[in-house]
Amino acid sequence: MDKDTAYKEITDNGGEAYARFFAAQNPDDPLTPFCHRYLFEKDLAARTAAHDEERGFAVKSLAQMESSSHIAQAAASASRDAATAAHTSALAARRSAFWTMIAAIASALGVVVNAALNLGWLEWARHLTQ
Repeated sequence: MDKDTAYKEITDNGGEAYARFFAAQNPDDPLTPFCHRYLFEKDLAARTAAHDEERGFAVKSLAQMESSSHIAQAAASASRDAATAAHTSALAARRSAFWTMIAAIASALGVVVNAALNLGWLEWARHLTQ
């Protein structure tokens, strides 16, 4: 009996379940070694498929971790850029506040001088100094 004929007989009769049962019931039959070899190859194929699936999962997981890392780096870069922009804006606001204060002081002096002119205080002060 050759391998192909034996495997066809095993497959036609139920595959792995038939091979297990036949090998257990007929240890001296010429088909029994083919049953053992059939079971071994099926088990090896299943393990290889499981290993490939695990490896595929690991590769996908690694790719997702890498993608998450890139996203985190982009978020950190965006945060750093936002902090720099906020710092620049704060410096501009500080300069603006300073010049607004200078303008307010100048305006207040203008109001005082205008009030003094309107109330005649400058004429009175000039009269005292003469």
